[in-house]
Formats: sequence, C-alpha cells, structure tokens
Amino acid sequence: MIVCPCIDCRNIDRHSGCVVVDHLVTRGMDEAYKRRCDWYHHGELVSGGESESKVSQWNDEVVELYQAAEYLDEEFDAMVQLGEIAERDDKKEDEFLAKLADAETPLYPSCVNHSKLSAIVSLFRLKTKNGWSDKSFNDLLETLPEMLPEDNVLHTSLYEVKKFLKSFDMGYQKIHACVNDCCLFRKKYKKLQNCPKCNASRWKTNMHTGEVKKGVPQKVLRYFPIIPRLKRMFRSEEMARDLRWHFHNKSTDGKLRHPVDSVTWDQMNAKYPLFASEERNLRLGLSTDGFNPFNMKNTRYSCWPVLLVNYNLPPDLCMKKENIMLTLLIPGPQQPGNSIDVYLNHL
Repeated sequence: MIVCPCIDCRNIDRHSGCVVVDHLVTRGMDEAYKRRCDWYHHGELVSGGESESKVSQWNDEVVELYQAAEYLDEEFDAMVQLGEIAERDDKKEDEFLAKLADAETPLYPSCVNHSKLSAIVSLFRLKTKNGWSDKSFNDLLETLPEMLPEDNVLHTSLYEVKKFLKSFDMGYQKIHACVNDCCLFRKKYKKLQNCPKCNASRWKTNMHTGEVKKGVPQKVLRYFPIIPRLKRMFRSEEMARDLRWHFHNKSTDGKLRHPVDSVTWDQMNAKYPLFASEERNLRLGLSTDGFNPFNMKNTRYSCWPVLLVNYNLPPDLCMKKENIMLTLLIPGPQQPGNSIDVYLNHL
C-alpha cells in the first residue's frame, strides 16, 4: 500500500498501486504537491529523514507506479485507435449498404426487369461493344428519361454514370509507362519527364512540329484494383462460404477434380503452413495473352489483359467469366515480352 497524491487523497489515504494509478488518471495530481520538500511521502531525501533503505524502497514503488501509468496510457491510446478504426469501418459499411440499396432501386416504380445499376451497366456495355462516342452516349442518356415514366432514376449524362460506377470501386487507375517498357512512372519515378533507363520522353511528340505534348503520355497502363473487389466478395455470406470451399472439399478418392487435389497445392501448403492454416487466404491463378482489340488484319498491335482466376471457389464457379478478374490492361503496340515483369510488379 502506498500513499496516494491525487486531489482527493492528498497523501493521507493509502491504496494499492493500481488504485493510485486509477486515481491519478481520473482525478489528477494534487497541484499543491510540487515542492521537493513535500516529496518525502514518496521517498525524497530530507534533512533528518528516513534511512537510505527506506528511501530506496519508496523510490522503487514510485518507479513501478509511473511505469504502470505509462503502460495504461499506451493501452488507452491503442484502444482509442482501435475504436477509431472500427468506427471508420462501420461508417464505410453503412455508406456501402446505402449505395447498394440505391443501386437496387427499380428503374421506375413498376419496372421488374431493370434496376438502376443493371440499366446503367447494360447501356454502358452497348456503348463499349458498338464503339459509341461519348457525345452520342450523352445524347442517348438525355433522351431516354423523356421516354421513360416521370419518376425514373436513370442518370442523364456520362459524367454521372462514371461517378456512380466509381462509387462502387469499379473504376481503374491510369499509370504512365515508358514507351519501351522500361519502367512505370510511379513511386520514385512519379514526377520524372523521361525514362531513367532509356531516357525516352514520357510524353507524346507532335509528328509534324516535333513539339512535346506535355500531359499526353506515350503509354498508359490500366490497373483495376483487386482488393476492393475481394472485400466485396467477403461481404456476401454466400460468396464468403464459397471462398472457403477449397479447405473442406479436397478429393478423398485420389481423383483430381480441382486444383486443391493437385500435388502442387500440397507442396505449397507444406512450404507455407501458416498461410495454409487460414481457410480465407486466397489462391489466385494468373493468366495473360495478347490480342488485337480492333479486329484489324495485318497489324502488329497487341494489347495484353492480365486475368486472375480465384481457385478458392468450387470447380463450377472458379472458371465462370463473372468470377475471373481483369486486373491489368497492358497497352501495345507490341507484346511486352520479358518486360512484362515491369507491369506485373504493380499488381
């Protein structure tokens, strides 16, 4: 038991160390307890005072007291930080559910075939498939609401449509690349005007005047972030259950029906046992190949999409196109060859 120097106890009442710490945290120190000659209660030397051994004992108790107070401060700070993180996560969850409810709103009250989201996605797919210009798509969006019932929820401009889709993390990031596939202009290269390896200009050049078009990159990598999509998958109870399928459904008869039944899967489990022990950890297969998106013959242009296949899912789901994720769109005109690592590094 030690004397408590809080405002109420004033070095009269004795308590255990943890109670004293609690008093100091909640009530505060007695402001009058400042002078050195007052500190004999807690081991300070005074003329004609207590013996060295007594002083040493008190000093040890005071040190332990303040160490405990410091520990409690750290614990309190950690709890505050965790609380703030949880609060932010809850806020994001509420915002996402509100956006989801808005997206599932029928196109108009009596509509049974299309929600707000499905109508926008269907129209956007037509725009992309048929090569409509932004202007023609804008004109269509301005005209359609006049043909629909008055209380429809269809957006009336391409800007609003893109903003709506981006709110679900359906957008992509543009990352400038060296025209010779040497590097990506990101991180320490983000502000460079020329490639640090081949010195090629980051920007396009006017073929007639030779003027550099600053702000117009020669090559752009499109990156579709995967973490937001994986988070959305785990938000669904059914999908979260499917993502753990691999952990409980390994073949018992020696026949290979899914990558989980393969020798390679077992080798990976043996090499990374900590990773293998958590059923929610994801196994992804990466695939890429070049293709010409313009359907033109005798052209050297080749664009390279990078796809991820989720092997956590059961065999009837993992190869369905809606579960295969486009993550990178590597621009042409030629195939990246060995330089593909430059682009995959970002992924």
